[in-house]
Amino acid sequence: MRTVIPAILCSFLVGCVGSRHKIRLDKLEYPVSMTGQIYGSDHTIKAEGAGLAVIDDIEVTHTYWSLFYSLIPLGDTTAQVQKFNRAIAARQAQGVIYFEIENSGCGINNMALLVLPAVLPFFPGCSSITFRGKLVYETP
Repeated sequence: MRTVIPAILCSFLVGCVGSRHKIRLDKLEYPVSMTGQIYGSDHTIKAEGAGLAVIDDIEVTHTYWSLFYSLIPLGDTTAQVQKFNRAIAARQAQGVIYFEIENSGCGINNMALLVLPAVLPFFPGCSSITFRGKLVYETP
């Protein structure tokens, strides 16, 4: 018992602050590719300069929060996916190539070192998740 309580206390001290969210892209309404190629409406592979024209870059960022060492997420990525869909539609694009997802911590996470260990599980952690890529449309 003498070693169990210190071990539990140590686990609270070394716990990290951050945010963990599941990104679900099943609500995307447009084709998205992590490469420079995408299937066209005729079901053949298209690429930039060979059936695809790049309109512009797209970037949608959202900040998410969580509690208790990021075990309790306070948000859902579906709103960000909907915003991504609206941004694609606003530019009249037909898809996205070079799609990537970036997850970076917020500066407030560094402040957790100043918080008492008893409060640390309830200290809000955050992360910024960014979707980015290049908007494209099919060319004849």
